[in-house]
Amino acid sequence: MRFVIIKDGGRSPNDVEMRGVKAVINVLNELGEVRVFDFNLSLIEKLKKDDVIFNFAEGKRQDFLQAKITAIAEAFGMRFIGSPAYTHYLCLDKVATKALLKAYGILTPSGAVFDGKEFVGDIPAPPIMVKPVAEGWGIGIESDSLCEDVETAKIVARKRFEKFKESILLEKYIQGTELTVGLVGNSENLEVLPPLEIDFSNLPQGVERYYSQKVKEDYGAQTIYKCPAPLDYELLKKVKEVARKTFNFVKAKDFLRVDMRISGNQIYVIEVNSMPGLVPEYSDLSKMATAMSKDYRWLIEKIIGVRH
Repeated sequence: MRFVIIKDGGRSPNDVEMRGVKAVINVLNELGEVRVFDFNLSLIEKLKKDDVIFNFAEGKRQDFLQAKITAIAEAFGMRFIGSPAYTHYLCLDKVATKALLKAYGILTPSGAVFDGKEFVGDIPAPPIMVKPVAEGWGIGIESDSLCEDVETAKIVARKRFEKFKESILLEKYIQGTELTVGLVGNSENLEVLPPLEIDFSNLPQGVERYYSQKVKEDYGAQTIYKCPAPLDYELLKKVKEVARKTFNFVKAKDFLRVDMRISGNQIYVIEVNSMPGLVPEYSDLSKMATAMSKDYRWLIEKIIGVRH
C-alpha cells in the first residue's frame, strides 16, 4: 500500500500537530510506502491513481481546505483516509451541523446567529456562549464569551464579528459535565472509544471554566482529563448511542470526535470534529486509546482499516 501524507506548509517541526504527522508516518512506514507533501497548487501532479491519501492540512481560517482536499480525491476516484468532503464542509459549520442533528432528533443547544447585520433566530435565555460559526481549537472563544444577559451577548457577538469577519453563534450554554467521545472504524467495525471528561475545576481562580483558546493553549497541564469518564452504565450506554448516531448522521468515515455536555440525564451534542488531532498522548483520541490499554499503532491501524 502506498500512502500520501498531505500537510500544511510552513509549520514548525516542533508544532504540536507536526508531532502527530511524524507519529502517523512512523506507523505507516511499517505498512507500506509513504510520501509526504505540503499542500500547494502542484500537488495534483504528484498524486498517483493508487495512492491512499491521509490528509493533515487544515489550511487558513475559513478556507475549508480539509474538505477541498477530500473533494479532489473523490473527483479523481482516489482512496483517502477520513470522512468525505460533505462531512468536512458540514462539520466546519457549527450552525449547519446543529440543524442537521436537530432534524434527526439529537439534542443540541438552541441558538441564534449574528451575520454582521442582524440577529437571525431566537436568542436563547442566558447563560449564552458566543463563538464563531466556523472556527476550531477554541479560536474566538475568550474570557468574555460566556454571557449572563442577552444585551452583553449581542455586544460580544458584534465584537467577534468585527474581529473574525464571519457569522457568530449565540448558543444556549448548557451547565453540566463536558465530554468528548471518539469513534474509529466503519460500519460493523465502528468502535466508540471511552468517553473523556474534561474537568476545569483545577484551573487558577479567574480563569474561565470552559474550553476557550487560552485554556486549551495555556492551561492544558492544569486541566483534568478523566478517561474513561465516570459515568454509570445506563448513561454511558446512552452517550455511546448518541455518538454512534452522530457519526452516521454526518456520514463520517474512519474517525470522528463528538463534543458533548451532559445536564442531568440529557445529552447535548455541542460540536462535531471531522478531523480530530492524532498527536500521541496529547490528543483526545490518543488518551482514549490509552484508557483501553491500546497503543498508538492500534489507533492508527484502526483508523486506516487494518483488521485486528
